[in-house]
Amino acid sequence: MQAGPRALTISALLVLVTGVPAHADDAAALKAELDAVKTEYAARLKSLEERIAQLESQAATTAAANQPAAEAPAPASGSSNSLAAFNPAMSVILSGTYTNLDQDPSTFHIAGFVPTGGEAGPGQRGFSLGESELTLTANVDPYFYGNLTAAITGEDQISVEEAFFRTTALRNGFTLKGGRFFSALGYLNEVHAHAWDFVDQPLVYQAFLGGQYAQNGLQAKWVAPTDLFLEFGLESGSGERFPGTRRSANGLNGFAAFAHAGYDIGDSASWRAGLSYLRQNAEDRRFDATDSFDTPIVDSFS
Repeated sequence: MQAGPRALTISALLVLVTGVPAHADDAAALKAELDAVKTEYAARLKSLEERIAQLESQAATTAAANQPAAEAPAPASGSSNSLAAFNPAMSVILSGTYTNLDQDPSTFHIAGFVPTGGEAGPGQRGFSLGESELTLTANVDPYFYGNLTAAITGEDQISVEEAFFRTTALRNGFTLKGGRFFSALGYLNEVHAHAWDFVDQPLVYQAFLGGQYAQNGLQAKWVAPTDLFLEFGLESGSGERFPGTRRSANGLNGFAAFAHAGYDIGDSASWRAGLSYLRQNAEDRRFDATDSFDTPIVDSFS
């Protein structure tokens, strides 16, 4: 009777021992299934991350395309010689001459013409500093452009050569200028001295205009829409420059009209022709002269 419990115990142990492999297989299967889920989850997560990155990149590209282009930074004044680096644009022209004359320039005069008291004559003997120019220019707004040119003489005198505004938005070839400006009479009058082909002006400018004729007033120009260059203009103002004077009246003086035509000849030459008209009034225009006995006198005309 004592052999019964031992037999039961052995049977139970056999059952437990034979049951262990079944649980181990289940754990291995669960672990394999968990690994498969992790792998699939990682793959899906990576795919979603790539999709999100792609969408963000497309959104950034679309936003950049819809935004206006950023303006380029202005170059530093010390690293660029462009006038656009300054506002207003600035330029300085230095001019000097050396003159060798046989006759005394102080006695120069153009025979048969009233002394102009202007820029007529050959200048001083020897070295001269000449006239330096300081120019400031800028666009005032989308409709107007401004210019100021000051002349500094070798005798330390400063004068305003030009100070004007000019329209930039008128249509059909029209422009309007106002202020002090060199008249568009002829060809050379509105060209500054540093841009002349010779050291002085033709005698016709010296005799009739006293050098360069500047107007304090208004000027209107029209350029025709043709292949041939055709320009027409009118101007009027105070008319106080030689040979006129500023009158004691509120009306305009110094009326001028001009027409210019021109065309290119090849790549490096061109021709230009023009017709100009100037009418001025003078009141008591004074000038120094001498009588038949070489006595200095003061004359005047109106």
